[in-house]
Amino acid sequence: MQTHRQAATPLIEPPAVTAADECRRLRIVARIEAPHLWDSTAARLLDCARRRWQGRPDIADHPALRRWSQIQDSQQRPEQPCLRTLFAAYASGSLVGGDPCADLAAAVMLLASCPAEAVQQADPLNSQYTVRFSVYGYREDDLPLAEDLITTAILACGTLLARRCTIMHPPARSTAPLVDHPTPDLLVLGNRGSTAAR
Repeated sequence: MQTHRQAATPLIEPPAVTAADECRRLRIVARIEAPHLWDSTAARLLDCARRRWQGRPDIADHPALRRWSQIQDSQQRPEQPCLRTLFAAYASGSLVGGDPCADLAAAVMLLASCPAEAVQQADPLNSQYTVRFSVYGYREDDLPLAEDLITTAILACGTLLARRCTIMHPPARSTAPLVDHPTPDLLVLGNRGSTAAR
């Protein structure tokens, strides 16, 4: 007598296949417990990023910079942060440091070529504070490097509180515009059956 065996479910789910036009948004929240160490870590990373591009005449030809400039021009990505503005500030010598959140975001953009921003939220009752990071990347971008830079800096002087990566889908374009000129697209944040316009 034969018995029917059900196939065992895999222990590890296969990675989700993402389309080439899907933008991933990585969000990280951290608590900074040693502010002086946080300041020096961010400054050192920004110095490394500056050295990477120092004396290079081909900044304008950087593939990630050109791709993100086209994305920004077509308004298929969030308004901020802007990779083109940061690289222009670096090329003109007007990129100044001193703010650890801005320094770390700039270092991520220069080293990993992913648009990034970091926002500090101070706790008035404590010397510690929280920093929230947002990093954007398409398949061609080095989002894992951006994440490694951020988490390494955090672990040197604080605690990683949360990490979330979501997929942002541009909405389908209609074939006939409602007015004589095309309107800008909105990004939609995909989240299991429900979507929220951004």
